[in-house]
Amino acid sequence: MVDAVSFRTRARTIDHLGREQIADCPTAVSELWKNAYDAYATTIGLHIYDGKLPIVTLVDDGHGMSRDEFVEKWLVIGTESKATGKSTDEEDRNGLMVRPKQGQKGIGRLSSAFLGPLLLVVSKRKHDLFTAALIDWRLFENPFLYLQDIEVPVVEFEKKEEIFGFLPSMFESLRGNLFGDGKDRARDVRIIDAWNAFDKLEASEGKNSTRSAMEEVAGNTTFELSHFEQWPLWQDEKKHGTILLIADIVFDLEAQIESRVAPEDMDAAAQAKERLFQTLSNFTDPYSDEENRIEGFTAEAFNYSVTAWSGGLRRSVISNQREFDVKNLEELEHVVEGTVDEFGVFTGRVKAFGRWLDGDVVISPKSEISIRSNSKVGCFHLRLGTFQQMPGSSSHPPEIHRKLVEQSSKYGGVMVYRNGLRVMPYGREDSDFFEIEKRRSLHAGRHFWSNRRTFGRVALTREGNPNLKDKAGREGLIDNKAVKVFRDLVENILMKTAYNYFGTDSDLQKKFLPGIQESRAKEKAEEQRNKARASRRKRFRGALKKNLPILKLHCEELDELIVKVRNATLSTEQEVLSLRDQLLILKDRSKEFSLGEAPKNLGLIEQEYEGYRYNQRRSAEMVSSLDQSLTSALSILKPKAPRDIAYSDLNSHASFLQVRLRRWHKEARDLLDAEQQRIAELYEESSKRYHALTLPLLDDVENDRVALSDVLERLAVERDKVDFENSEVFEPYISAMRSLQENIDLETLATYGMDAVDEMREELDRLHSLAQLGITVEIIGHEVEGLELSISEGLENLPQEVKNLKAYSEVKIAHEMLADRLRFLSPLKLSGSNLKVSISGQEIMQYVLKFFGIGLQEKEVRVEATDKFNNFSVYEQPARIFPVFINLINNAIYWVGQRSMGDPQVLIDVVDGKVVIGDSGAGVDSEDQKHLFSLFFTRKIRGGRGVGLYLCRANLSAGGHTIQYAVEDKFKILPGANFVMDFKGAVYA
Repeated sequence: MVDAVSFRTRARTIDHLGREQIADCPTAVSELWKNAYDAYATTIGLHIYDGKLPIVTLVDDGHGMSRDEFVEKWLVIGTESKATGKSTDEEDRNGLMVRPKQGQKGIGRLSSAFLGPLLLVVSKRKHDLFTAALIDWRLFENPFLYLQDIEVPVVEFEKKEEIFGFLPSMFESLRGNLFGDGKDRARDVRIIDAWNAFDKLEASEGKNSTRSAMEEVAGNTTFELSHFEQWPLWQDEKKHGTILLIADIVFDLEAQIESRVAPEDMDAAAQAKERLFQTLSNFTDPYSDEENRIEGFTAEAFNYSVTAWSGGLRRSVISNQREFDVKNLEELEHVVEGTVDEFGVFTGRVKAFGRWLDGDVVISPKSEISIRSNSKVGCFHLRLGTFQQMPGSSSHPPEIHRKLVEQSSKYGGVMVYRNGLRVMPYGREDSDFFEIEKRRSLHAGRHFWSNRRTFGRVALTREGNPNLKDKAGREGLIDNKAVKVFRDLVENILMKTAYNYFGTDSDLQKKFLPGIQESRAKEKAEEQRNKARASRRKRFRGALKKNLPILKLHCEELDELIVKVRNATLSTEQEVLSLRDQLLILKDRSKEFSLGEAPKNLGLIEQEYEGYRYNQRRSAEMVSSLDQSLTSALSILKPKAPRDIAYSDLNSHASFLQVRLRRWHKEARDLLDAEQQRIAELYEESSKRYHALTLPLLDDVENDRVALSDVLERLAVERDKVDFENSEVFEPYISAMRSLQENIDLETLATYGMDAVDEMREELDRLHSLAQLGITVEIIGHEVEGLELSISEGLENLPQEVKNLKAYSEVKIAHEMLADRLRFLSPLKLSGSNLKVSISGQEIMQYVLKFFGIGLQEKEVRVEATDKFNNFSVYEQPARIFPVFINLINNAIYWVGQRSMGDPQVLIDVVDGKVVIGDSGAGVDSEDQKHLFSLFFTRKIRGGRGVGLYLCRANLSAGGHTIQYAVEDKFKILPGANFVMDFKGAVYA
């Protein structure tokens, strides 16, 4: 007898199809964005909210869902609507053109489970009621639950605010999936048994109870009004749309809120931020032009964003505003763009070394490609661009090249787009679909293209390439025959363009880069400088890392010794000498903490180095204080044998010197031994090279394969070649050894040379940047007032219903604040009137207080001036005076806010005929004082550009005045930073 039975589905099937299929957080977000695209949304926003339990919302203005659609489609896995290719009704398209469906399997909605377990869905169609549902995806992790026993609470309501009234009952209904709800006794028994079994299983595996975690989240989750406010429907901007509210979010999303990242998780958070940005920053194709749009390669009218909220403070994480797009790509020095037809033939144009080549370039496939319907590759478009890796070989100016290097780390990568939406994960640093880096590792010059240094994409359409299908987990394309052919076609284009136009084997490189040979010496010198710089930086970082905890411990021991001395009577010679012996040990150890000159750019270790320098200064101060105290105490006691005490110190110091000398001697000897071994090996290798290259020629001449004259010429050529290579190795080495023999400090020379070159380059770049900034300001400055007036008139002419909106009031307030700032800045225009007037200290003070306004009260900083300053006056252009005081006081307010030595205060005074501005902050480190007035030097963590003090000095110098950082005690009117200005011709009444 044959029984007919059907499948029974466990709840865990949903978890397998959804969360477990998604590779990572950015991919999950992209899937939900694609769902919004399929729903004809024009705006999709991901908002991350801080709070006791962080919450994420995904808001869109798509056509939304009715209750029936939610139950019959959203809650049905693998719906037929996308599989059948049925087009969306015209009314639901909201005036948009037909969009190709991005989803294929009807499971994209399950991606929300990856972002967080608790989901509240609220949706509305244009002419239907609101629909809401509450789901905890952890229900589907229980392997003992049957899918039919899980019930999702769904409600329907008329007004949006009613959702808050339904939430308590929805949560209660959701709990029925944990303990039953009393409506169906058999179901209740199955549910309770399933959870009891799952609790036991998790306990046996050492895991926490999922049921308990669900109860806790359900009890602590609060969906608030603020979570809905970014939904266009909630703001009455649209009458349709969907919002997903997700609680208990994954770390990758929580990492976008800086205040929630623990110190030990900083590195992981940085990786999460970078991965989210790399994946979603170019979600829609930025490299398509108008022709591509007409051909259907782009996603039109689709704006996306990611925003992090800390209270009312918002921070844009990602937006679809392009920092690098098709225009930037076509400005690159190497570009390949064109179309590949159904026969695999590329036709397009090529730009090499900054020059577009004449005529079309045609590249045929390596072999004939299949045209069978189930493996055929259709037409696709390709647009890629790159640049020379070495600045000296690039047709781009140095500043553009540097910017491209920075942008390539953020936006580089060969991506794949289908109908304008990105196919994940191609283009990410860890996903080299076209194996660019693999080929490059064989011969970087010949293969040329670099995945991270390449900008661009390959654009497909679903209808043109139906055989290129996504994997179930949306992590790339299914590896079928069509995908293999597609990849081969792109790789063939990359290889042939590299060989023919860009790489080391191309005639164009020989033609357009004739100056490379001349610059070789310069490049080599630069390489050696970089090598020395890297070595120096590595040694410095290593020494800093090694000494940090030791120096901290050293300071603690000094603190303990200070306490001992403070509590000691110091009445006996033995007691003082015992304490002094302890001090001498610590004093000798202090010498071990010197790190030498710090590299210019410390990067991530700058904060650690600041702390290290602080401990060094503190250590030196404590040693000095202890030394003075104990020496003074010893003198007062008049020891009986002063010669013995001095002799003991002499022996201690000599022992200290001997220990250090022995260590240096051993290190130098070890290095010399290693170098002798290396030189011996180089000698042996070099001795054999010429014979290895030339001995085969003897057989050739003996067997008449090569003429004698040619062999003799080759022998001479190879001799000169090998001699040149040997001289390149040994002559610089011998020169360095001679310098050492003559006591010439090569380290100091190299360091000074590198620092000098770096400083000159940086200064040149700074001056170029500042000049460009000045030109820009001069061009747009005169337009700002006219634009401000136009905005003001435009706001006044808006309809009254617009003026009643919250958004209008926010814009109005922001505009008034901006206009107020512009009026304040009018005296600072350098291109304005250059008439001199008498400016008093009282006028300067009034201007300063009005400029900063209520901001001073909010920061709780007092800015005051003495009567001496109020009575001061100088005959000068206002544009030279006001910016100086604004800059100095703005800096002072910032640093007082960071750390104040007492009452937060900024004071302006006159000392010895000079104006002094002081603050109660922490002051300027002695090593930073020499850089204070350098352009772009700043220690501000955020908001600083390092231009202010440079311009202060420049402004004052133009009038013959001076400014300097106070080093004499008489000018230190407050314990923090003090700046002294000497005004030429000033009157101090």
